[in-house]
Amino acid sequence: MPPLDAEYLPFKLDPIARRVLWLRLNAQQRREAAFLDDRAIPPRADGAWRPLESLIEHNDGDDAPPAHAIFHIGHCGSTLLSRLLDSWPDVQGLREPLPLRTLAEAWPLLDSPQSRLSPRQADDLLRALWRTWSRALSPQRRSIVKATSGCNGLVAALLAQQPAMRVVLLDMPLRPYLATLLKAPASMHDAAAAAGERLRDLHARGIARDVALHALSLPQQCAMGWLAERLRFCALAQGEHAGRVLRVDFETLLAQPERELRRVAAHFDLDVARVEDALASDEWNRYSKATAHGYGRDDRAHDLALSMQQNAAAIADGEDWVARWSPTPHRATV
Repeated sequence: MPPLDAEYLPFKLDPIARRVLWLRLNAQQRREAAFLDDRAIPPRADGAWRPLESLIEHNDGDDAPPAHAIFHIGHCGSTLLSRLLDSWPDVQGLREPLPLRTLAEAWPLLDSPQSRLSPRQADDLLRALWRTWSRALSPQRRSIVKATSGCNGLVAALLAQQPAMRVVLLDMPLRPYLATLLKAPASMHDAAAAAGERLRDLHARGIARDVALHALSLPQQCAMGWLAERLRFCALAQGEHAGRVLRVDFETLLAQPERELRRVAAHFDLDVARVEDALASDEWNRYSKATAHGYGRDDRAHDLALSMQQNAAAIADGEDWVARWSPTPHRATV
């Protein structure tokens, strides 16, 4: 396998065997993939496992501009936004690459004896992975990576590593967020799966330190995760790299799409004239994670209204938890 062939992506990371799976994916396969995980592996896949050092070799002499990124709280329209950005012909969208999730899971343990990676090794891997994903296939010139929601702990490290990188932080208000999760049990469990790391982050901020995960209901766990991520996003948007961070609310994107897409395009230094193409995109009328299925803004509004009615008690349970633990100085901003 040629080490510098741009069609190969680092597809899986194996810290135990210290290897990386390289997989060939052409531009169409990348564009069609809602997730760069096993669901994106094509028939008769062309790939191979190689040592982690191959990541460094793959980036020797590479001067591609760093990929921009979309980070989000989960189930808040990030796949739709990523697909809308595909309306720019010079943009390569990469959605939820697995190695980023692997690193995000390893990151909180880096200073512990049980970590399989040293802090230096993890930092080097993150830099090498990002440089590889930054290499867009011609005629595209710029990559925009949409991360998995569990990767938000890497935002600060990436901003520090990549001085020219810009980030969109996407979320939504608590009530529609909970209604979205509660209308789909799989989404609720997906959000709750990240609750442990998010509670640890709250504890690190001095919030809800007496709260144990096992004592929380599922709606409370999801509301707690929402609060943790909103506080993280607030800190990033007001921190050292604030000028390279743009917060976007999904409800506002739906209500005022032209204005919000112009903000995103300007932030990512994309041609603002292409916003018209994004506004006309059929992606607005499809379920972004499975585009064969129709699902438009009216469908979403109907489903949310129904969920808010059917799950009123559970939503109130989550809202009450946030009202109790949200720090007073942040109530207006989280």
